[in-house]
Amino acid sequence: MKFRNLLLILLLALTFQVKAQQPTLLPQFTFYKLDGKAFSNGDIKQGKKNLFILFDCTCEHCQRESKILNTNYAQFKDVNIYMITMDEGYIIPQFFNSYAKGLNTKPNVLVLQDKKRMFIPTFLPKQYPAMYLYSSGGKLLLYESGDGGIKKMMKVVGK
Repeated sequence: MKFRNLLLILLLALTFQVKAQQPTLLPQFTFYKLDGKAFSNGDIKQGKKNLFILFDCTCEHCQRESKILNTNYAQFKDVNIYMITMDEGYIIPQFFNSYAKGLNTKPNVLVLQDKKRMFIPTFLPKQYPAMYLYSSGGKLLLYESGDGGIKKMMKVVGK
């Protein structure tokens, strides 16, 4: 009987995990700039769409998508881009120098660290890279993950 109850609980938990959806409104968050200063919802530049990208410096998909974003930067120049990673600070410049040279120095791009590991339980990504495009009012316009996400984002950003 205990085994059946445990199995039922595990199946229910798995069902809720699979059905978990990304937040339709921009959730409250606090990440950290590379200089260690906190950055939260109140710091977002107003009046623009906001693109949040969760990436890992060693992720090949993240490397490819960052390169595509950098190559097509002109289409994103009017979007606030927040690139969030759980990686240590020392590896982040290497990532940009190797895969998206100069992207991290663009005026609308901010690289943030998720030092408290809150992105995943808050935004519920399925895989790396996870991309969330929010309207200036904080409504989710598009969620994408893995390869091909930036190209899909380009179609929505222009609208």
